Amino acid sequence: MEPVIRNEQDSSNPLLGPGDGVSSYVMLYVKHGPGESSPDHVHEWEHQAFITEGAGILVCGGKEYPVKTGDAVLVPGGIRHQFINTGDVPLHRVTVNPVESVKK
Repeated sequence: MEPVIRNEQDSSNPLLGPGDGVSSYVMLYVKHGPGESSPDHVHEWEHQAFITEGAGILVCGGKEYPVKTGDAVLVPGGIRHQFINTGDVPLHRVTVNPVESVKK
């Protein structure tokens, strides 16, 4: 099997997923403009995020946690959460979810 290489500018989410032979996890790239946020949501699976650029807050279980470039985040499963860009530049993050998150 050959490696799979995707550029976020040329791909849609998930960047790497079942169509690429992924069996366990998918990789997503998310950008929130200034003042934008992810939906406030909850799901049963945990996931990880890495902040590649920008700053904001993660609201997780009703508490606010600051996040910034270089931060790695583990969001536990079953906890309501939301990423909010509180800065003046886009907040970029790479998220790793179980493959079940994109299967319908």
